[in-house]
Amino acid sequence: MVRRQPNRELAQLLTEAEWSAADLARSVNALGKAQGMTLRYDRTSIAHWLTGSRPRPPVPDLVASAFSRRVERLVTAGETGLTSPGHTTDEVSLPSTAATEDAADRLTILARTDTDPARRSQLTVSAYSLSAIDSPAWNPGRPAPRRPRSASGRVSAEEVQALREMCQVFTDLMERHGGAHARSALASYLADDTGRLLAAPAEPSLRRELFVSAAQLTHVLARMTMDAGYPGLAQGYFTTALDLASEAGDRRTYAITLRAMSLQALHLGFHEKASQLADTAVDAAGPSADPATLSFLLSQRAVTHAHTRQRRSAVGDLAAAESQHGRATRQAGPFDSYPRAGLDYQRGQALLALGEPEQAARSLASSAAARGDDRRRAGALTHARLAATLLPLHRLEESCVHWNVFLDHYPSLHLVPADDALMYLSRSLYRYRNQSNAAAVLRRARSVTRAGPAPSKGRRTGPAR
Repeated sequence: MVRRQPNRELAQLLTEAEWSAADLARSVNALGKAQGMTLRYDRTSIAHWLTGSRPRPPVPDLVASAFSRRVERLVTAGETGLTSPGHTTDEVSLPSTAATEDAADRLTILARTDTDPARRSQLTVSAYSLSAIDSPAWNPGRPAPRRPRSASGRVSAEEVQALREMCQVFTDLMERHGGAHARSALASYLADDTGRLLAAPAEPSLRRELFVSAAQLTHVLARMTMDAGYPGLAQGYFTTALDLASEAGDRRTYAITLRAMSLQALHLGFHEKASQLADTAVDAAGPSADPATLSFLLSQRAVTHAHTRQRRSAVGDLAAAESQHGRATRQAGPFDSYPRAGLDYQRGQALLALGEPEQAARSLASSAAARGDDRRRAGALTHARLAATLLPLHRLEESCVHWNVFLDHYPSLHLVPADDALMYLSRSLYRYRNQSNAAAVLRRARSVTRAGPAPSKGRRTGPAR
């Protein structure tokens, strides 16, 4: 029988973090919950780890993230002593990290795995990892490879235009129904149609456009995957989109993808990393970025500054985002425009983090009023956020009005954030259940159903060992 060796690396990290075993267990459980996992670790579990036991993947990545947030430096899974010897990550590794320098190949491998029901689970149980975000600063890669890897015909301008149109199609579907709807269809499209074009010969200028379109489609799939509740897989698609944009030399798509990655980190509670990514996104856009893009990037940086208690920087970025938005020309396309409703929503988020709920409610109300009926996803989440903001301000009646609008949209939406909002509705209004307007909303919330299968958060219960 092989005798386990004490885990000195984990013990040293606990000392550095000034954490007890129970502290670590609580943090890992909380991070798991944010990523759709039901974990029930306690101090006894940590004691087993300290004596040499190893939890199943993706828990070592969660432990690394917990320590990274606590000690304010990057801690990898390998540094926790919880991974197998010779492995820096656990068995649940994304194909996007395969040993290939070619972004197109990584995209094809990742998307094909995602579309295979027998192999998809290895992706959906992967955890978000801080160590996977290495050096996102703008650094254009080599030009997209010109040597064909396929015997098929040359790529035509019409085929690249079709990719642009499909980007609009899937963005519209996501906004109308949530990202968990038609997500697998986009993965299939990237694995088959897009993968075939990326492997075919093309003129240099057309090939650049092809890689830009592929990067944008991959970005959209990453956002849809976030909606479906698979943060690790979404991160894999985001980093692949970065590499495709880098090969195309497209600073704007690169910066916009970094902005989305900042948003993901913020939602998962990694505020410092979110702020770093937002800073890098603004830098990556460069001095010649168009006003709409700058407004989009600056508004996210303002939110992250607010969450990291940098009030002056947050207020400055909000003012700059407002100024840039005023200079922007009206354009169409998911990567070319930034609606006023989006800017108002970000302003509301920043003001909430700055402790100004009254002003935040006004901004969120402006955003909610401007949301079009064809953007049910954004509209529902904005009304939910506004309803949640109004309640602590003792504006119950108004809050119930906005909760009802959210419930109008909910049955047609397929995304985990909407499910989370529904659960929050039930918890927050329960104390007002004896008041008629709140009671009516609660009854409606209990009876509301979605037209079709609900998105899966990939929930799994962690072993208490």
